[in-house]
Amino acid sequence: MRAKELSAFCMQISFLLAAGISIDGGLSVIAEDAITAKEKEMLLKMSEEVGAGYSFASTLEKTGEFPPYVIKMSHVGQKTGTLEVTMKSLADYYEKEHSLAQTLKNAITYPIIMVFMLVAVLFVILTKVMPVFEDVYAQLGAQLSPVTITAVRAGSIVSGIVLVVILLLGTAALMTLIFSRKSGNLKFAEGIISFIKEKSIIADSMAKRRFAAILATTIKSGLDMDQAIDMAADLIVQKNTNRKITKVKEELEKGVTLYEALKVGNIFSALDMQMIKVGSRSGKLDAVFKELSAKYEMEVDQAIDSMIGRFEPTMVVILAVVVGLILLAVMMPLVGIMAAIG
Repeated sequence: MRAKELSAFCMQISFLLAAGISIDGGLSVIAEDAITAKEKEMLLKMSEEVGAGYSFASTLEKTGEFPPYVIKMSHVGQKTGTLEVTMKSLADYYEKEHSLAQTLKNAITYPIIMVFMLVAVLFVILTKVMPVFEDVYAQLGAQLSPVTITAVRAGSIVSGIVLVVILLLGTAALMTLIFSRKSGNLKFAEGIISFIKEKSIIADSMAKRRFAAILATTIKSGLDMDQAIDMAADLIVQKNTNRKITKVKEELEKGVTLYEALKVGNIFSALDMQMIKVGSRSGKLDAVFKELSAKYEMEVDQAIDSMIGRFEPTMVVILAVVVGLILLAVMMPLVGIMAAIG
């Protein structure tokens, strides 16, 4: 299931439990409004298994549609008697995951379209418009300078190559999306995505947001801290943050407090650590991590906005300079012709 679907499912389970409806009955209710026959069949089968005495977590695992995080947290929620709260927290978590995914998708799509349009306009100018001026000047007994002609030829080749590369990358991305849905992940695509995740400041903030959100959910669900850190280490793939979480885990095994372990791990800033310290002493640690999650989510949004904000004027400047140089190259011979006529 995708993040949006997971969020909706978890929220529905939480609402049904809050209304006093059993899990098997709740799954039957959800199945009535299932969009596809496959989804309806899955939910009804889950309802039967839960009614037969299987745990909710085990039925989720048998479907193969739910990620390990949902399965593990469902097990924790049933074990601690906080399944309603756990499912509500999971719904919030996956709603934010979906929101961030959409934001990143839009942030990537816009620059690609801008670059494609810029290169396409330059390609048309260099291959279709400039030859017309060359012919006109030749008829008037003038010609473009050798430097301009060389630049036009080189620009035509380069812009054509860039257009082809963009089209090939777009086709590859589309094929990757299709095949990954049908036959699992592709190693080449995973390698590219992993490289981006390790080099991106945005990805680092997203990893911290995810870590804080996981701790907020697990603490609220009654899971002990060692297990919560283990779960976070399994779910966060960003290597830099994962190494720090491993260090936190090692410190906790030595018997130190969570605050001291996080301080050694150096995941959060000094101001964030002060909030965690206050939360530990006041018994509101889950609320503190929830606030930190929201803070890092805002940082991701601001980083994306800043990236787009820098990209737009850069593209405008490049386009203005290139078009200005082309106009200058075209107008200089015309000025010479006018001067000769005068």
